[in-house]
Amino acid sequence: MKGAALIACLLACAPAFGQGAKLQLNLDHLAAKAAEVANVNLEGPMLEMGRKFLSRKDADKDVKALVDSLTGVYVRSFEFSKPGDYTQADVESIRKQLNAPGWTKFIDVQESKNGETTCVYSYLENGKMAGLAVLAAEPRELTVVNIVGPIDLSKLGQLQGQLGIPDLKLEMRPRSSKPATAKK
Repeated sequence: MKGAALIACLLACAPAFGQGAKLQLNLDHLAAKAAEVANVNLEGPMLEMGRKFLSRKDADKDVKALVDSLTGVYVRSFEFSKPGDYTQADVESIRKQLNAPGWTKFIDVQESKNGETTCVYSYLENGKMAGLAVLAAEPRELTVVNIVGPIDLSKLGQLQGQLGIPDLKLEMRPRSSKPATAKK
């Protein structure tokens, strides 16, 4: 589930100020075919409840600030028993939205050996990043994540384990200007 790991990492990359950053995730028809379904819709009162839960857990101040800036978190994830239980038309319904003005694909990973595709899109509004979407398609899995609300990219991995976002134990560090040296 490499695509899911990338999705979780990039969840915090997402800011969105306007409605254009929110995708229409009309994939409910896939639930009947799926062996496992994750469906997250956090906005308005539900997102506020999540914020309150964070304050009771002594969450890091940066995580609280990050979540305070969000207006929505939406996840659709389906795991199927066999390949072919979802169609390319299902994927294209999402890609069509992501080809609309304002959206830009900035990560595109194609793994032909195992048939996995992961794409990450940002939505710009008034010159600022205003949304994020991740589309991960594997032969037996389809996941779409859409985050609406401004998020500092340097705080990328801090939402893992919060608000239904999986904790994949990923560490995000800034690149060092020095090359890594092998230990002897």
